[in-house]
Amino acid sequence: MEFRNAHFIADGRIDCEVDHPKLGWIPYTIKADGSALFLAAADVAAPYVAPPDLPAPTAEEILSAERATMICSRLQARLALGAATCAALDAMADDAETPWALAQTLKYAQTWHRTHETMDEIGWALGYTADEIDALFRVAMAL
Repeated sequence: MEFRNAHFIADGRIDCEVDHPKLGWIPYTIKADGSALFLAAADVAAPYVAPPDLPAPTAEEILSAERATMICSRLQARLALGAATCAALDAMADDAETPWALAQTLKYAQTWHRTHETMDEIGWALGYTADEIDALFRVAMAL
């Protein structure tokens, strides 16, 4: 068993991290008295390195991370949008003035990713705000 960051505590416990075969490095407290065990752990343990003080993520970073996970099927998206909005999308896809790539996306994309720039284009064409598009993805992903 591999140890690192071992610290002997006055009541005889040893706080350290152990290398779990599936979970990786996890915190562990050895609840046995004995400095010999501590010395054995300290001998093989890497020196303690304090974790960096990371700032809390901003609201924009949290939203960006959430958007990266917003993926739904075309069917889920269409069910979330409803019949009237889907009719407007179908008309947009068939309109000769619609850019070819956008029309192809509307007709054939099997998976919709929130972070794909086409989603903002579609939302803009339908008059949706970015927050409304996010809300639609949340609903679609739950279907």
